[in-house]
Amino acid sequence: MENAVDSLKLAFAVFVFIIALSLAMYMFTRARETADIVLQSSDITEFMDYTTLEDIETGGTTINSERIVGIETIVPTLYKYYKENYTVIFRNSDGTPLELYETQTNVDLWSTGYTNKYYSDNKDLKVCSFDVDEETRRHEPWTGNTNYYKQNLDMFLSGGVFYFPSGNGESYDYSTIIGNGGFVEKYKNSQFRESLGEYTYNSVDDSEDGTTNITGREKRVIIYTLMD
Repeated sequence: MENAVDSLKLAFAVFVFIIALSLAMYMFTRARETADIVLQSSDITEFMDYTTLEDIETGGTTINSERIVGIETIVPTLYKYYKENYTVIFRNSDGTPLELYETQTNVDLWSTGYTNKYYSDNKDLKVCSFDVDEETRRHEPWTGNTNYYKQNLDMFLSGGVFYFPSGNGESYDYSTIIGNGGFVEKYKNSQFRESLGEYTYNSVDDSEDGTTNITGREKRVIIYTLMD
């Protein structure tokens, strides 16, 4: 009889433990879902409608979402472009490309099919955008490593020197390219019109057998137009 009572107590304890464990897992799941919702709601891009890049490039007025921002908004946006793989384009008030720097990569080594679509000359060395795919196809020295992306942005924004990771002695000296203080110092008192869009681009992939595959891909784009 005593053994039966002990067995019932043990079974009850196991039952209570299972209930407590299930409740704890449920609460953790709900907490994570709530955190995801809060994080998503804090990202303004989740609530933006996107237009096409063609509308933006041809001066169209079908921009669905735009606002006026300062450097304090642009900086965190730049630090996410290589993590979330979207394009950030800078333009002058008249819509022409706002030059950020000149690439020091070898044009002859650019990937097949790469063109600088923001300037009249496809082989123009001037750069007005941040885009992982384009930088990779140009073989920029910071591509392929998230730490290098961050280091390059740090130097670009502050006006420092980004040394090529290869150790060949080459570098991007942003204090000379942009000026002392870098991008932040130069535009700290400026305002930009932020426009959000979406465009389809051709992704060119070279296969091992020597053939070239072209596929259409959609990508988010954020355009910052400098205001007078």
